[in-house]
Amino acid sequence: MNPKLFRSTLYPLLMGALVTGNAIAQPGGSSSVYDAKIKFAEDYNARKYKDAIADAAALQKLRAMDTGTMQVTAQAYYLSGDKPGCLKYIQENLNPSTNRRAALLLRRCQSQP
Repeated sequence: MNPKLFRSTLYPLLMGALVTGNAIAQPGGSSSVYDAKIKFAEDYNARKYKDAIADAAALQKLRAMDTGTMQVTAQAYYLSGDKPGCLKYIQENLNPSTNRRAALLLRRCQSQP
């Protein structure tokens, strides 16, 4: 497992949290999306992967998912030990044929323990 691969996706995710709907997130306006993305990133960084997966579900309800967030969510499934969940999440949300990182993670999720 390459920890740099996982860390490398967090910077775009955090930058994406600051910009929502082509405008800078401001307290009061899109603060719920901003807060949800920050919580997601904090839970993932704290290695609370199941919490990060739950945070991703909240982001999905807010229609605030982007490719970076989906990639980190798939990684959270993998790192939590839920390989079947990882596999299902990637197949439903990411396109491994055009997304190299998703393809690499998909192979890891398919591997036997």
